[in-house]
Amino acid sequence: MSLFNSNTMFGKMKADEIPPEILAQREHLTMRNYMRDVILGSNDGLVSIFALVLGVAGSGFIARDIFLAGLAGTIAGAISMAIGEYLSTKSQEQVFDSEKELELLHIRHDFESEKQELYDIYASKGFTGDLLERIVDHLVSNEDVMLEEMMTEEFGVLEDERRTPWIAAMLSGTSFTVGSLPSFLPFLFVATVLSGLLISGVLSLLSLFIVGAMKGYITKFNIYKLGLENLLLGALGGIVTYSIGALVGGTV
Repeated sequence: MSLFNSNTMFGKMKADEIPPEILAQREHLTMRNYMRDVILGSNDGLVSIFALVLGVAGSGFIARDIFLAGLAGTIAGAISMAIGEYLSTKSQEQVFDSEKELELLHIRHDFESEKQELYDIYASKGFTGDLLERIVDHLVSNEDVMLEEMMTEEFGVLEDERRTPWIAAMLSGTSFTVGSLPSFLPFLFVATVLSGLLISGVLSLLSLFIVGAMKGYITKFNIYKLGLENLLLGALGGIVTYSIGALVGGTV
């Protein structure tokens, strides 16, 4: 319930006045906000570059060319991922800021209607009588608290859940790069394409399983099921691109 979130209760306190367990909760929430960028970035890097490498390998290229193709794909993909995440996150934050400014105007120029909204919101949650009155009186006694409460109830976004565009971009691009390494890096150290494919395949599929399991752990789903699902989808994408590369390259 948003009335009892840490930002509402402790937003005006100094850092040394806030209970340690609340500070730890805030830090956890901040890290969780960016886990999406880490998971999606690494998974996209794994799947797309693994598929690219297999497609190039299927076309009959040598190990060095496969490495260079993977490297080029990684650089282009990381830049695209970072820019895309920056723009989407910035747009999302701008929309939220615009709605926040509009809500503040409502509070300042139509206070009674906004107060009645709070009555309706908490009455719908089962609060009645004196308790309902005290809750609403507490919320409307401070403009910042009232504003945050209205934004939380109407848009479902807490201030602690907001994201910084450049951090999201950096994490997405970096995660994409790291995720792509198992797919193409082995070809820098092997003598034959076959050995490169074997090493790349094992490392990439293992990494796909790990990333899928991480998603399961974060979302509280079955880690083995999501890990295997991610592995199989990545393998399917690789098989398709390898087959197309082989057809185009005339090796099958």
